[in-house]
Amino acid sequence: WGCGGGANAVAFAPQAREFIGVDVSPESLRECERQVARVCDTPFRPVLIDVAAPEAALEAIPGPCEAFLSFYVFELLPTPAYGERILRIAHRLLAPGGLALIQIKYDTGSWRTKPRGRSYRFGPAGMTSYPIPAFWQLAQRCGLRPEYVHLVPRDELDERYAYFLLVNTAEPDAGQARGRSA
Repeated sequence: WGCGGGANAVAFAPQAREFIGVDVSPESLRECERQVARVCDTPFRPVLIDVAAPEAALEAIPGPCEAFLSFYVFELLPTPAYGERILRIAHRLLAPGGLALIQIKYDTGSWRTKPRGRSYRFGPAGMTSYPIPAFWQLAQRCGLRPEYVHLVPRDELDERYAYFLLVNTAEPDAGQARGRSA
């Protein structure tokens, strides 16, 4: 979700039977497809979504997926409520027991780390942040069980990243297709 130009896709696509790239930019989808083709022969399915209607992706992605990946997206979302919509989509897309790996920007409780919610023009990377316990609980409410969280207080790109490994808690359905990543 939010495949961008494929920087992360090139690491995950070789492990999948099909890689589904979801993005709001047709240019990003084309570049991601080029990057995946450069490193492997895994089929790539581009899914262009309208920011106002992300749930439409549910119609464009047939069958369940084994993995849902989203990096450097949740901090760009307009509100935490929109993030909840994406988590609910992830729950519906994932096969029972499927994994979601989602990166967020976390809020430490200080005024400096609170969500900006102002304007994309003044700092898109600070639009939405979550306190760690709040995102954990939100994921649970959306049917995704947190198994692990890794905090990166600072790296060469930015600060306050949290990587959540979540498991879809839905009961398995016999015969569901598996082996795809969205």
